[in-house]
This record gives sequence, structure tokens and C-alpha cells, in this order.
Amino acid sequence: MGTGTVVGEAERAVPAYGLSGPGRGVWRLGGASAELVVRGGKVAVDWRDTAGRAVRGIPSCVRREQAGELGRLRAAVREIEQALAAQAAQLERAFLRRRPWEYGDWQERYLDHPLVGTLARRLLWTVDGVACAHTDGALCTLTGAPVGAGVAVELWHPLGRDDAEVAAWRDRLERHGITQPFPQAYREVGGGEPLSVHLVREDLLHDRAAALGWRPTHGGDRTALTRDLPQWGVRAELPVDVVRFTGDRVVGLGGPRFHPLGSAAVPPLVVSEVARDISLFVEAAGIGGAAAPPGGHDRALWASSAFGELGPGAVARRDVLARLLPRLALGDRCRTEGRFLHVRGVRHTYRIHLGSAQVLLPDDRHLPVAPATAQGTQPSWLPHEGDRMLSAVLGKAALLAHDDRITDPTIVRQL
Repeated sequence: MGTGTVVGEAERAVPAYGLSGPGRGVWRLGGASAELVVRGGKVAVDWRDTAGRAVRGIPSCVRREQAGELGRLRAAVREIEQALAAQAAQLERAFLRRRPWEYGDWQERYLDHPLVGTLARRLLWTVDGVACAHTDGALCTLTGAPVGAGVAVELWHPLGRDDAEVAAWRDRLERHGITQPFPQAYREVGGGEPLSVHLVREDLLHDRAAALGWRPTHGGDRTALTRDLPQWGVRAELPVDVVRFTGDRVVGLGGPRFHPLGSAAVPPLVVSEVARDISLFVEAAGIGGAAAPPGGHDRALWASSAFGELGPGAVARRDVLARLLPRLALGDRCRTEGRFLHVRGVRHTYRIHLGSAQVLLPDDRHLPVAPATAQGTQPSWLPHEGDRMLSAVLGKAALLAHDDRITDPTIVRQL
């Protein structure tokens, strides 16, 4: 395996894993070979036998004679995929970094690195303030003009950008079939509007919050999640209150409060990114995501979460769907309106909530459709990775658009 490394923001070396080019590397196993190809966040392995012919599976000679090397190859694939996920999360946190990369370091450690470069080349950047993307082996502006080496590099963020520019970058992603490692061109922008209290499962909330750098704090009779952003001179706080609810321990997650750590004002970028975190918490831990609604008083609380107003993430998802639907075979059976994706089946027209993926029948009855039951054909192109709710919405749409073919007796009885 190769020994090339890159030092990331956490000052940890990222091995090149034997990749000799951008997202590609060849392993020799006896007379056979395996080419590793990074495709998004996954690694494909393309095999050739001892005669150099492409084969669909692992050659039998490798299984018989190279078991040890095969095991190391499989371990490398797992490590690459784990490293890609970790590096993508690290890059996404750089929106709040507030310290640009020096161009030469950025080029070496990100753009030209054989592994991390597969992420960097799918993102948008600014070089000395000029917005650009990697196109045909070079950094180019929206008009295709090359961007030379500069001094300072930062991640491009849609906040403060002209709507026409944002739309143009989105068009470019689609035209080139680029799937970004996380939402950037479609990143939600907001946070200026007041946010209501959201009901979430406490265990799921804290797991998700910890992954994004939030920690629980306690003071007197108050409990909150806090995130320190010293580079901005700000501490963000989300009040957390226990709510009476049957079964799982449920808490009310309040709107954000910002506490300047000095005299600095709270910048719009911080407000927007905190609002995005809240949106992610609600989608990951909200009680509206439960497959079956509870009874009694709790049912009304569940319904307000399952079918309530859309958060910033769901609004951005609606924009993504508007672009995707014309590309799908079931696109002529679907339309977005308000909080829902409307799906015309043979028996009924259904509404799928864009924030929870819960389904309503025409008479407003809830139709439980488990995501595992609704594995539909996904689009050949997505603007970004990581939106499990979008996959759930599309999977359920694919199922309900052909509701006359549903055989699950639990669903059929309710149709």
C-alpha cells in the first residue's frame, strides 16, 4: 500500500491507502489484480483475472491462493469508506472554521490528495474571494474561466449569494452529474425567523448532537445543549425541557439563544448553521418519525411533529425534489405542494410529508409505510449525499405510485 499522507484539520494523518491517482489504485494479488475506485462515499472493486480479462467477481485463484491479501484488501476498503465519512464531516464543519486555508497547503492536503481529493473536487470553493469548482482538471469559475493559484481558500456558502448564482451552481452540478459529499449548493440558509419548540426523543437527540459538537449543560433548574464557537466569539444554546409523553423519554427542544463571549455580534453564518443543526436534530430524533402514532393525548403531539411546518432542511429538500422529479419515471405522478409530496396512485392520491416522510390518505388518515417496505428506484443522480429522509420519501413515492401492486396485508387493509 502507498504511504502518502495528508494532515487534516485535526492534525491527523490520512493514509493514501495505495491510491495512486484521484480515487483510484491497483492491488496485485498473485497474477490477478483489483482496481479500487472511489465512487462518492463508497469504494468499488473491479477485478481482472490472471489473463487481464475483466471479471465480475473475485477470481477463484485469489480465493484459493491469496486469502491473506484478500483480507487486507477488504479491510482497506472498509477503512477508506470510514475515512471518507470522517473527512466529509470534517470538511462540512469547516463552514464555521473562519480561518482560510493557505492555497499551497489546501492544494496539497485536499485538492491533490488521492483520497480527500475525491471530496474536494466535488465541492465549491472561493480562491481569494472568486467562486470556483474543479472542472476538467482545473479550477474554473461559473463562466469556465480558469482560476489560478491564489493566497486564501475557503468553502463556498450560499449565504449572501445572489439567487441567480446559487441556481447557476446547481445547474452546473446537474449538468456534470456531480453529487456533493454534503449539502452545499442546496444548503439551507435561514435562522432569522423564530423557531418553535420541537418534541424529540432524548436518547436520539443527544447522540446526534454529540456528533455535531453540542454538549449537554446544566445550571440550576435549566438544562440545555450548548456549542462553543470561540473563533466567532459566540456560544449557542438550545433549551431542553422534559415533556410528559408515554413511552420514550421526550424533551422539548427550544429555539436558539446566542451568548457573545466578548463584544462581537452574532454573524448571520452562525445563526444559519445553528438553525441547520436544529433541523437535523428534529429530523433524526423528532417524535413524528415514529412508525406508529401513540394513542390518547400523545397522538396530537405526534401529529403536530409528523405533519407540522417544514424546517429549513425540508424546504431545501423540496427544492431538490422539484429538480429531480422530471428525471424520474414516476415524475408525472408526483408534485410538490406546501409541506408534502403528492403522489397519484391507482387507488388514491397520497401526501408524503417532506420533513418526516409520514404518509396521509385522502381522508387524512395516517398510512404506516415502513422505509424497509418502500425500497423504490432511486434517481441516477442526486445533488448531494447523506439525505436519508429524501431516500425515504422517494422510496415511499415509488411504492404508492403503484399501489395496485402492493401485497403487504397491513397496508392493503388500510387502502
